[in-house]
Amino acid sequence: MNVLVTDGENRSSLAVTRSLGRAGCAVFVSAARHNTISSCSRFCRKAFCVPDPISAPAEYVKAILQLVKTEYIDVLIPMTEQSIYCLNDHRRAFPEKMTLACTSSDQMKLISNKKNLFELASSLQVPIPETIHVDSAESFFEQEPHIEQFPVVVKPAYSKLYSDNKIISSGVMYASNFPELRQLYKTKEILHHPSLIQEMIPGEGTGLFTLFDSDRHLALFSHRRLLEKPPSGGVSVLSESVKLDENMVLYAQKLLGAVGWRGVAMVEFKRDSRDGIPKLMEINGRFWGSLQLAVSCGVDFPALCLDYYLGKKPLETVAHYAIGRKLRWFLGMLDHVLIRIKRHDSIVNIPPGTLALNEVIAQLLFVGENTYSDVFDKRDLGPFFNELKCYFADFAR
Repeated sequence: MNVLVTDGENRSSLAVTRSLGRAGCAVFVSAARHNTISSCSRFCRKAFCVPDPISAPAEYVKAILQLVKTEYIDVLIPMTEQSIYCLNDHRRAFPEKMTLACTSSDQMKLISNKKNLFELASSLQVPIPETIHVDSAESFFEQEPHIEQFPVVVKPAYSKLYSDNKIISSGVMYASNFPELRQLYKTKEILHHPSLIQEMIPGEGTGLFTLFDSDRHLALFSHRRLLEKPPSGGVSVLSESVKLDENMVLYAQKLLGAVGWRGVAMVEFKRDSRDGIPKLMEINGRFWGSLQLAVSCGVDFPALCLDYYLGKKPLETVAHYAIGRKLRWFLGMLDHVLIRIKRHDSIVNIPPGTLALNEVIAQLLFVGENTYSDVFDKRDLGPFFNELKCYFADFAR
């Protein structure tokens, strides 16, 4: 079976490439540049450079359509939000026998729009942070009197937004006071569109990962974030598998069931250290960066997802996996350490409970017995050497 995996520069794409390659699939990889970590894997049959889906969405879709036809692709797996949106809008252009392994645009919009998501969560009695809805940069000033405490978290309704034939990309932003908050709404283009201002929840982040079928979980996995990049909050660079939290499982089922979700999703919570209650942060309708941890612990989401879109469903929920295993992203951890050394912990806004710097360095230099790497694999060294080369090239520049 020929499988095309997009966005080969992502760690999640590498995990899918390795998983499906080991399962016997012929895996093809596309990316916006040559020599990505996924294309350098021994499990990649052939790699292609295509236009960037963010800066050139129309050209990107045209290139992917051509690849699907010339390489006789059976299953296309878009790995990022921008790829999913681009390709979803052209489902009818693909060959009838090819499977596009992602949920529909309508479902994506239901969970990707954070404004609608948090309104849905409130109606379903799923705990959320205190939230103020802002329709536009102009209406922000009407909401300003309702903000009572700082710091706050600012979230665009969409992290990726189509506007004027381009994709505006942004992430979570923070403000420690009114001047910082006003500056965000004056300068950030994406905040001209609907957004949220939320209280900052103290506590550790926990991800619940699922393969969902309309109203039930087919596979489940959970991990907690131990370290992030940047240290104040961002992508996970060290994570640990944890037991499933029954409340999180129930909340995820309520939310995904309400929209009839079909496919993989990451439902992210933060357990509030003030009351112990897990509160919803966001839902991502795609594979996640630390996907390799789930695979290493025994829940092979890429293989399960492939079977699901081909019409094969597990008879029982796959939810048995190893607890206490860690996944580290070596270069991400190195960046974490460098940021803390350069700027000092006192001004980096390190979340309470974060490992001390000397402990992080120990985790970086010495690999524990139950610790896995998401890029480094002694049986597949190409991706690690590629990442190392690109990292030091960027560092030199």
